[in-house]
Amino acid sequence: MSWIPDRYRELRAALRGARVEPDLTEEFENHIQMRTEENIVSGMSPDDARRDAVRRFGDLDSYRRETRVIDERIVRDRRRTDSLDALRREMRSALRSLVRNPGFSLIALLTLSLGIGATTAIFTMLDRVALAPLPYTEPGRLVVLASPVPGVKADAVWGLSAAEFFYFKRQSRALESLGGWSSGKVTVSGNGSAERVPAAFVSASMMNVLQFRPVAGRMLIDEDNRPKAPSVAVLSYDYWQRRLGGDPQIVGKAIDISSRSVQIVGVLGRGQELPYERVGLWLPLELDIDAQPVNAHYLSAIGRLTPNATVEQASAELAGFTKRLPELFPTAYSDKFMTETRFSTRVTGLRDDLIGDLGKRLWILLGSVSLVMLIAFANVANLFLVRSEGRRREVAIRSALGAVRGHLAWHFLTESLTLTTVAGVCALALAYAGLKMMLALAPADLPRVGDVHLAWSSVAFTALVSLGAGVLFGVLPLTGGAGGGGDVMTLREGGRGMTSSRRQHLVRGVLVAAQTALALVLLVASALMLQSFRNLRGVRPGFVATGLLTARIDLPYARYQTYEKVERFQRDLLARAGAISGVTSAASGSDIPLDGYGGCAAIFAEGDAEQKSEEKGCVTTLTSTPGYFATLGIPVRGREPTWSDVESHSGAVVITKALATRLWPGKDPIGRGIRGNGSTPPFYRVVGVADDFRGIALDKPVIEGAFYPLMPIPGADLWSPPRSMSIVLRTTSPHPELLTASLRRVVSELDPNVPLGDVRTMETVVARSMTRLSFTMMLLGVAASMALVLSAVGIYGVISYIVGRRRGEIGIRVALGARSAQVGAMVVAQSVKLAAAGVVAGLLGSLAVTRVMRSVLFDVSPTDPLTLVSVSALMLLLAAVASYIPARRATRVSPVEALRSE
Repeated sequence: MSWIPDRYRELRAALRGARVEPDLTEEFENHIQMRTEENIVSGMSPDDARRDAVRRFGDLDSYRRETRVIDERIVRDRRRTDSLDALRREMRSALRSLVRNPGFSLIALLTLSLGIGATTAIFTMLDRVALAPLPYTEPGRLVVLASPVPGVKADAVWGLSAAEFFYFKRQSRALESLGGWSSGKVTVSGNGSAERVPAAFVSASMMNVLQFRPVAGRMLIDEDNRPKAPSVAVLSYDYWQRRLGGDPQIVGKAIDISSRSVQIVGVLGRGQELPYERVGLWLPLELDIDAQPVNAHYLSAIGRLTPNATVEQASAELAGFTKRLPELFPTAYSDKFMTETRFSTRVTGLRDDLIGDLGKRLWILLGSVSLVMLIAFANVANLFLVRSEGRRREVAIRSALGAVRGHLAWHFLTESLTLTTVAGVCALALAYAGLKMMLALAPADLPRVGDVHLAWSSVAFTALVSLGAGVLFGVLPLTGGAGGGGDVMTLREGGRGMTSSRRQHLVRGVLVAAQTALALVLLVASALMLQSFRNLRGVRPGFVATGLLTARIDLPYARYQTYEKVERFQRDLLARAGAISGVTSAASGSDIPLDGYGGCAAIFAEGDAEQKSEEKGCVTTLTSTPGYFATLGIPVRGREPTWSDVESHSGAVVITKALATRLWPGKDPIGRGIRGNGSTPPFYRVVGVADDFRGIALDKPVIEGAFYPLMPIPGADLWSPPRSMSIVLRTTSPHPELLTASLRRVVSELDPNVPLGDVRTMETVVARSMTRLSFTMMLLGVAASMALVLSAVGIYGVISYIVGRRRGEIGIRVALGARSAQVGAMVVAQSVKLAAAGVVAGLLGSLAVTRVMRSVLFDVSPTDPLTLVSVSALMLLLAAVASYIPARRATRVSPVEALRSE
């Protein structure tokens, strides 16, 4: 086969552009005939010479198949080369066309980049937070167990008790495994300065539920949860790297945790975290299956369903188990308790429980920025339509020279795809920057915030949107008249052939009105959120935030087990902190307003033993030192407890005005008795009533609170010694954070193993309490601002092009005596009319859309008339301003130049 002229055949196939298979038989026969003649000359008979030539030539069918494959490859490669060459030519032509029209190209590119980039950023957050699978094995089988108690408070939800945990774990057939945990912060010392570290106190089964695997050592085992078991810990991967330098020999070593020596038995793999929070240490939770059941619901619980079980089946099964609690554990769950609290067990998918209503809010935000993208598309579509009118002569010439409609469509499509591809790349850069900004401003409790990044799904989303936009804009010139018929008439009519049809005017007007309507909806939503934020900032919290410095103190359990030791440390600390230069008063409380006032308990008033639990509500119960209210700037009627009250165990408490009004309406509460979770003596005595203040959030009602002393009264112990407290310093400095070093030094002098954490000014605490609302407001405000800018750019761009296309008409009007003011007013009126139509449609849309925002608004109606009127006036003014420059340019048109250009 080597002697067949392959090069000649390939060249002939390339030149002819067709396969050579029809000529193969003749060519092969010629080669056989030549060999036959050579054999005859050498002395063979004709028949033998023919047979020898055929034998030496080989399998003809095989040669035909092989040659056919080569031919097809040549043709396919040629077609591919031709297609690539054509694509390169069209792209070069498209780029030249876009460069020749920088105004159109830059406006379209900027508009598309902003619209697609904003949408990509929100889509990325939605995708990574709410749509991406959770980082666990078979996450769809993970469920959260909790105990709603609507009888205590409408939205109150408790965890599981130890008795429930063991019972459900042992009896459930729908749950393959069940794990429990509680979280907090522990003090780690002995390796540098003392540090407060987030920790999870877990059952060993918790790690099996989440199916964690260690990179070193072992996981926790059931024996670690037993009482008096050796103290062990498992490190998270991040803490191992950050605090211990990734020490490969760390397993078996000991670290000091809350003044106890704890042996490290393992290290978790990278990314193995609790669903709700990141922790540095995993410590065994003490769980005694033989202990007396108590009604203490402190366990958060996650279960893993058996392979064929559903959430509904697990919920029905555990509901049946819950009904048996009074029978099985009568000392912990009485019939009266179950009835009054309406205690039940709730089973929720982990994703649904983790994301909650955040997914809905993100969908709303995605819808909002999608409106921005639609406005951007409307802008660019209008620009393409207007531009296509100016290219009718170009298209007519192309058609007259032989260009078919398919070639024209390919030309326009290549041009639009080139533009949208560049816009997509710019949009990804803007989305990346936007995500960085959003994450910096996002609330600290935003779930899965650490997983938010620009992933391949975001790139695919941007590419899909850009491709769709490119196809849409590529088709528009063909449907808008640029690629239609009438080529001869267009060339014959000259300038008159350039005028727009009534249908084209209508399409442009509808697009301008639509983007105005969409922008108005976003502006109304943003304005309502801004009013809510302003109203929230205007709420008086009931305390004086300026000049306050706060910090968190956690005393190690091993060294501060008694009330007396805790009281002595707090008293010494406050005395020394109060002596710091610039500090006027110092006090401590188990929490500070707007940062941890969520805990509550039932409060019984002396003499009301028969009152039902649900009538008592859920009262905020905290511990505070003398001077707590004075330091916060909260007025107290009566008096605050003194250190003498604390030392004498007098049981002096302060309650809030809201609680006093409910417990003793129309009566003086001073001197009356209260007790938490108990109706029998002895009682604590009310010595002061604090003015109402906001404790949970500024948009929540004032709290009903009871503030207990550091030391309990005999026979009525508090829940436990208050080892974790927040210290509050009232200063004369406008920058209280400058006293942090002095406060840290005071704490270190008292006990170097006690860390000082969460140092903040009270003004920072107040600001962070509004973070969720301000975050939503920020995103809506950015979307509305972009909509406003895009609408202005769109109106300006369209009116500017229209003025350019009507130069001849305007010149004739001026030549016939029209004044400049009349011409300018005509251009402005045209844009204002289009905007007015959009305003009407936008108002109707706003009345429907903003009703879904009612739950996130504060002290403002979703149909606030002032907002609707103001935003409508703003959009009309925007239309007038955006058309001013084109209108001014129109008034300067010279009739001679305008007519000459035609």
